[in-house]
Amino acid sequence: MADIQKQFEKFHDEIKLKRFIENKTLREKRDIIINKIKNGVKSHFEEQDEDVPELEFIDQGSYSVDLGIIPENNNYDIDEGIIFHLYKEDYPDGVQFKKLIRDIMKNHTHTPPKIKNPCVTITYSLDDEPIYHVDLPVYIKTKQNSSVFLARGKEFSEKKNKYWELADPQGLKTYISSPIAALTDDDKKQFKRIVRYMKKWKDICFFDDSTSRPPSVGISVFADQLFAPSKKHDYLEDKDKYCDLDALKSFTYNLKDKFVPKWNYEREKYLYVISLNLPVAPCTDIFCKMTDIQMNAFYEKLNDFDEALAKAQSLTDPHDACKDLPKFLGDKFPVPESVSSRYKKVGLSSAPSSNSAKD
Repeated sequence: MADIQKQFEKFHDEIKLKRFIENKTLREKRDIIINKIKNGVKSHFEEQDEDVPELEFIDQGSYSVDLGIIPENNNYDIDEGIIFHLYKEDYPDGVQFKKLIRDIMKNHTHTPPKIKNPCVTITYSLDDEPIYHVDLPVYIKTKQNSSVFLARGKEFSEKKNKYWELADPQGLKTYISSPIAALTDDDKKQFKRIVRYMKKWKDICFFDDSTSRPPSVGISVFADQLFAPSKKHDYLEDKDKYCDLDALKSFTYNLKDKFVPKWNYEREKYLYVISLNLPVAPCTDIFCKMTDIQMNAFYEKLNDFDEALAKAQSLTDPHDACKDLPKFLGDKFPVPESVSSRYKKVGLSSAPSSNSAKD
């Protein structure tokens, strides 16, 4: 098998997204939003002659667990949860808090804030093109106990579609981070590389918006369950070295095994489907929004990737092992020169010049 670890690690350096603490611009934007919301909520409740509730903010998403990648479309996604400490029973319509956040942030960007089912989205643009957006899920943490509930529903949703859903954003962060924390430092680094490779694969292979994209949280949760460190012993240096190709191939194979065939009467054939319950409240199926056809497309694309990795494992020339991987991981994946090309160059450079031949 060709040694292409250097190519994988170089690729990882190209796609890795820095965390908030390392990204000054995004950190400053987040802090501006937080301060604006704090002041806006304070003014609103004071105007209503009501006690100002305690607010809690929680970093969510791939940033919070250091698993982010640079997005293919450069539209960065930041998740910042807002938790109101109030009695849930006093506020049956959680959408009112989303409307409050929307109104506070109304003139913050050129693009108006948008109330979505799970959050309020703030979009930053440059030359009318979105460059990143901040998703602000709104929660309430009832004073009666420590339970947290997410405000579900849009502004004009029917009453039945506006509700508080039991949630555990901190628990999800802890779940994803706990297995990582249990690994050695170097194993942990490989874990993060494998997750980022899979997220980039998703960006490349599901870039077309007409195809439902598998949720990234599903990849992260499955990684906690399926990842296994992979190393090979270098006998020349007498030490173990990490092999991301083997670790990635092992993960794609194990993930494929989580799909099960399901008969589709309309198409009169079996389709491969997948399910995975969120490990914390509300414990819903992470893939529930994907149709059977979309899940089968997920399986087929994953199978193609798995076969490409198996082919790479079978080859001895690093060029041959790498040449098909950009189809699945993007153009940033480096393809080294072939061995035969290097030999030709060496032969040409060592050949005597015409002048030398005459001497």
